Amino acid sequence: MSTQRLRSILPHLEELTYAELKKLKHEVDGLISQNQVGEVIAEREENLTGCPHCSSNQLSRWGFTKQGVQRFKCKACLQTFNALKGTPLYRMRMSQKWLKYNALMWHGSTLRQCAKELDINLRTAFRWRHAFLKAPANTDIQPLSGVIEADETFINESFKGKRRLHRDARKRGGGKVPKTPILIALNREGSVIHEVVDFNTKENICRFLKSRIADGSVLCTDGNKSYIEVVNGRKIDHKRIVGLDKVRVVENIYHIQTLNNYMMHWKEWMVRFRGVGREYLPHYLSWFRYMKQNEKSDQGLLFAAMTNT
Repeated sequence: MSTQRLRSILPHLEELTYAELKKLKHEVDGLISQNQVGEVIAEREENLTGCPHCSSNQLSRWGFTKQGVQRFKCKACLQTFNALKGTPLYRMRMSQKWLKYNALMWHGSTLRQCAKELDINLRTAFRWRHAFLKAPANTDIQPLSGVIEADETFINESFKGKRRLHRDARKRGGGKVPKTPILIALNREGSVIHEVVDFNTKENICRFLKSRIADGSVLCTDGNKSYIEVVNGRKIDHKRIVGLDKVRVVENIYHIQTLNNYMMHWKEWMVRFRGVGREYLPHYLSWFRYMKQNEKSDQGLLFAAMTNT
């Protein structure tokens, strides 16, 4: 509803009786309680303490956006903004469709399915997806501790969405498909770290793990000798599960089956997207991790993006 239409309705409220006003209030309260997006935005407005540009606390209200979100103006730097400034959702439109899009993403719907279901452009569906994924992708993970499993996995190299390739295009049946290496580690409490690298080298593995494992931990890996360098000089117990020995569990406790299971489920989940460009792989890894760690949450990626700054 436009602001002008709302202003034309408000004067007529004086014509309502007490019983009609009470009924109207009941309906309005019900709609407000169902508007989870508006509730989070209102909470951010109430907790707004300073200008995101200059940190000044000299703020004044400055009208509303077309979507009805309160705008503010800083008296110090004269910049205008709203409560979503600094979040991935800033200046995104059609907020009435965000919740439905969030639900579709939570169930792993493809971009075309989302665009068709919400009657939005495919490019809009793409932008929304990666706006929602910025929050889990930017989450800071504390160094892993306890029993830690680490390994590498590989996925077909893809430049999906790129207009230009840095190499010659492959021909169908043209030989072995290059692989993109992904380094993953997790502990038994469910914390997961990952990184997409260019090459599966000892240097990349050490850089990925050394600063992300706490002393006193137990590191479980396969027979890759690169991990030996990770624990050198550290108070970390290293358990190597060497495949040639046909041993999958050491001392009845230490193994990498939890991580192998995690990677298998991630790859099965990725099939529906029919290939993901290398540039966006970290987002999809973070998306899967977020869903695994928040399976019982009803808020999902939308509210993570709205509260992320």
